[in-house]
Amino acid sequence: MTRYRGELADEIERLARAEAAGTVLADLRITHCPACDQPVVPPHGDDTHCQLCHRTLPDEPLLEGLGATRLRFESDRLKGELKEAETLVDVLEREALRLRKEQSKANERLRMVENELTPAREAVSALVSEELSAIDMAMGELNERQRQVARLKSALELGEQLTVQIGELEREIVPLQESVDKTVRATDFGRAEERLADGMNTYLNEIRRFKPQAWRHSQVDVNLSRSGFSVKVGARRWSAALGGTDTLYFLMSYHFGLLALSDKADCHYPGLSIIDLPGDFLGESVEDKENFIVQPFIDLLTTETFKGAQVIITGASFLGLEGACRVPLHEVFVG
Repeated sequence: MTRYRGELADEIERLARAEAAGTVLADLRITHCPACDQPVVPPHGDDTHCQLCHRTLPDEPLLEGLGATRLRFESDRLKGELKEAETLVDVLEREALRLRKEQSKANERLRMVENELTPAREAVSALVSEELSAIDMAMGELNERQRQVARLKSALELGEQLTVQIGELEREIVPLQESVDKTVRATDFGRAEERLADGMNTYLNEIRRFKPQAWRHSQVDVNLSRSGFSVKVGARRWSAALGGTDTLYFLMSYHFGLLALSDKADCHYPGLSIIDLPGDFLGESVEDKENFIVQPFIDLLTTETFKGAQVIITGASFLGLEGACRVPLHEVFVG
C-alpha cells in the first residue's frame, strides 16, 4: 500500500506539470508553416477561414479548455484515491504496531514457560537418558537391517531378471546349437587335415628344390578337431622339434598352406596373404634366405586357378627376385 500511495503521488505530480505546461503553451500561435518553415500571414479581415489550412471554420466555437477540464477531472480522481490509500496505510501501520506488541508479549510468555520447564527437563533427562540412548541404538540397528533387507531384495530381483534373460537366451541358443552340431557332424576334419598338410608339405618340398639342405625334417602332420588343432613334425610338436631357421620355414609353409586353400570351392580363405619378414629371426639374419622362401608363393600365383589372389611380403632386400613386383621403400615410418 505504501508503494501504491507513492505511485498515486507521482501521477498527481505529472498531471500538475501537464496542466502547467498547457497554461503556458495555450497562448502560443502558429507563426511559421510546419512544412516549409515560411511565416504564416493571416488574411486581413477574414475570420471565417483557418489561417493555416484555409478551411472554413465551424459555425460553433471549439470547446476551449476541454483539455484542462479533463486534467482537473483526472487530478481530482487521483487525489481521492491517494486519500483512501493514505487512510489504508495508516490503518495497516496501526495494525502492524499492534501485532508487533502482541508478538513481543508472546515471546516473553514463551521465555517464561521455557524457564519454568528447565528444572523439569533436567530431572526427566537424568532419569531417561540411558533408556533413550538404548532406544536410539536399537532404532539405528533396525534401520540398518531394513537397508540390508532392501539391498538383498534388490539383488534377488536382479537375480530373477537375469534368470529370465538367461532362459530366453538359452531358448534362442538351442536351434543355433543344433545347427552348429549338425554342421560339425557333417564336417570332414580328416579331409581338412589332409588339405592343409598337403599345402604345407608342398611348400617345404619347393624350398628344398631351390635349396636341397633347407628342410631336413619329416613331413608335417596336421590334426584338426572340433575344439582345436595341433601340428606335428614327425612325431613331435613343431615348437619342440624345430630350431630358429626351421621355424621360419615352418611358419612360411603355414601361410602357403592356407593360401593354397583359396581355390577350393568349400573353403573360405580370401586369397590374400600379408607377411612381414623381420630382418632378424631368432638371432639369424633373414636377408640371405628371402628369395627362395618367397619363390613358392610366386609360382603358386602364376597358376590359372589363383588369378586374382595376392601376396604382400615385406623384407630386407629381395634383390634378384624374379616374377614379383618389387617396391623399394626409403622412408622410415614410426607409429
